[in-house]
Order: sequence, then C-alpha cells, then structure tokens
Amino acid sequence: MRYFFITIIFVLASGLFLNSCSKDDAALPTITFNQTEGKANSQGEYTVSGHIQSEIALSKVIITKEGSSTPFLTDDTTAKNKTDYDFAYLITGVTANTYLIVDIYNQANDKTTVRFLIRP
Repeated sequence: MRYFFITIIFVLASGLFLNSCSKDDAALPTITFNQTEGKANSQGEYTVSGHIQSEIALSKVIITKEGSSTPFLTDDTTAKNKTDYDFAYLITGVTANTYLIVDIYNQANDKTTVRFLIRP
C-alpha cells in the first residue's frame, strides 16, 4: 500500500512537471504601435511604426491588408535575427478604413497576429 501512494505521488508530480514545461505565451513576440490607429495623408499613405520584442530572434514580419490574400509587405531581412526591433513601414493605397493584419514570426516559428486600423 505504501508503494502505491509513492507511485501515485510520483505520477502526479511528473504530470505537473511536464505541464509546467509546456510552451507558454511568454515566448511569443509582442508588438506595440506608436499610435493606437493611423490617419493616412491626402495621398493615401501612412507610416505604421512601433516596437517588436521577442525572447527568440525574429524570422519575419508580414503585413497584409485585411481581405487580401496577398501580403502587402514581407520583411524577412531587417527584422530577421533581432529580439528588439523598432520598425516603420510605409503603407500606401489607403482610400477607405483599412485594417492591417500584422503577423510576426520568431525563429521557433511562433506567431503573433495583431490588427491595426488606418483611416483615410
């Protein structure tokens, strides 16, 4: 009976340990924008800017205009290999309220996705 309880305690402790070692959201890249939303100029241009931080070096940043299947911009050079990255990307062609979908990948292929609104 004593060995039974020791076995139960070992199994429970092992389960808790394995669960605590699982992947958590702390490893995901984070992004902060310099503005809560953007306002395009009269030519339909806006420079979205801010800061990306990641515990694991970045791989790439992809920006897509919501509703489009083709990325507007893929940054796999200036963002690559950085853990802290101040960014500024020129967005053009804003003639109506436009949401940007920003996908940030680190080199472990973890992904963070955020939306950013630009008004005309």
